[in-house]
Amino acid sequence: QRGNARFWMGKAQRPEKSAFERRALIMQQYPSVAVLGCSDSRVPVEIVFDQGLGDLFVVRVAGNGLDVSTSASLQFAIHHLKVKVVVVMGHEACGAIKAAQLDEATIKKEPADLAKALLGIKAGLDEKR
Repeated sequence: QRGNARFWMGKAQRPEKSAFERRALIMQQYPSVAVLGCSDSRVPVEIVFDQGLGDLFVVRVAGNGLDVSTSASLQFAIHHLKVKVVVVMGHEACGAIKAAQLDEATIKKEPADLAKALLGIKAGLDEKR
């Protein structure tokens, strides 16, 4: 929270690691938080939370969709890296969410993998809101 407050106040102080510290990260990492965030280029998690290398375990996917690979990545963070906190970070004006609100016929015209992802997101939306 403090990192996000620094970011919004324009006082980010992302701790950049020295060459020695970066080298140490090759062998081990101890992130304190895992974040499932959107792959949207406007919301880079480390910058938004003012964190440096090795501080967060970040899984990014369009629309924050939870599937086998995203779920397995978060499980890895919890079971192997001993992360105690998992954050799902949404954001305003998400293009994947907007695309998932298209009618099903339009979505099915997308490339197969994208259509599958959008239909998965669509299934979880409360479109009446």
